[in-house]
Amino acid sequence: MRDKIFHITLKLIQYEFWEYNNNQIEELKNIYKTVLQEEKIDYQLNELELPKKESSESFDNFSIIEKEEDKTISILFNFKIKEDNILPTFQFHNKDYILGIRHLLIAECEEFNSSNYTGLFIGKNKKIELCEPKEIKENYRVGLGNLEIKLKCPKLSFNSDEKISLDIETNADLNFKRVTEVKDTFYRKINWVGYLKNSNLDREVYKENTREYNEFEFSLVERLTFPIHPILCSLELGIGFTIGTCVSFPGDDPIKYILGSIFGIMAFPFGIIFGFIGGLYQQGKIAKDALNLNDYNKYIGNNYKEKIDINEEQKSKLIEELKKFVFFKDNKVVGFIKFGSDITPPVNGYYFNCEFNMKIEVEIAGIILNRNKYLKTQIDIYDSDEYIAKMKHLFKTN
Repeated sequence: MRDKIFHITLKLIQYEFWEYNNNQIEELKNIYKTVLQEEKIDYQLNELELPKKESSESFDNFSIIEKEEDKTISILFNFKIKEDNILPTFQFHNKDYILGIRHLLIAECEEFNSSNYTGLFIGKNKKIELCEPKEIKENYRVGLGNLEIKLKCPKLSFNSDEKISLDIETNADLNFKRVTEVKDTFYRKINWVGYLKNSNLDREVYKENTREYNEFEFSLVERLTFPIHPILCSLELGIGFTIGTCVSFPGDDPIKYILGSIFGIMAFPFGIIFGFIGGLYQQGKIAKDALNLNDYNKYIGNNYKEKIDINEEQKSKLIEELKKFVFFKDNKVVGFIKFGSDITPPVNGYYFNCEFNMKIEVEIAGIILNRNKYLKTQIDIYDSDEYIAKMKHLFKTN
């Protein structure tokens, strides 16, 4: 074995997959395989090397092993992962589907016509271009007025342990309308790509705040009948007074019937008068609301925090499985290990997309019609250094 040269090929392979749950499947069909990176190493062995204990425990070291006469050869190497076209480790499952992204580092040795592999956890890196302050605005023409929704972002890329803090403003210059509600929602959405017409697979809301103000107390009917509201109210109350007075003299006694009719007729004009006064008062309130509809509305300082992590209680039980979490049979992929819980960083994949969004909805009430306007932006969530360190420790072999 002295001075022997080993020709080694290293491959980083990415598997994006989805499959139905609870089905007996001998071989997975829905797998998109990508060879992300390939490197060749010519290793000259000058002497027999016994593996060092600390090397086999290192996450960054991997060995091709030959046993000959009870002697072991360990070849150590470094493999720098490039970022082109690589997606982070991913898993989502529900009662119907499991989908995910897995990575294998495979080492093939030409001399022995053999190979070995290990699973890798690939963290989600931040997008540098989303780390600068940014202001996002949407302007809408609403009837005869205008509405501006503004989102001030110190950045749009946050790590999984970081607070997400954004400023929201709504500027309303409206006529005969008013902003009655502002709702901000931070949520994750997973969509199929090229499957089931890009249908929504999952939507999970992490944080939702609703702020009601300038509440419009009148119904749509009252707003529609604004010009003749006093007349309608007078008729409503006049008829009500008449009927109420008549039924207050029950029975078959003719005298009571006559008295009820007389007092009912007398009550009608009083109902008309009081109804008209009440309707006029309500009409004044509607008009007052209409005159105040162009108030400046502003909300600032909504804070959000969401942490993405795998189940702590399951980590120790998963270590052995995670060493090799792609299952082979006759050199074919037949399955993938299921993590203790979902890992869902933002991805733009072949079978599915996963994204995090912030949506600002502004409800606008008018005398006749209500309307809804919104602003939406994606939030990039990447893995923190602490999270990567935990996963490296999880994947460490003994």
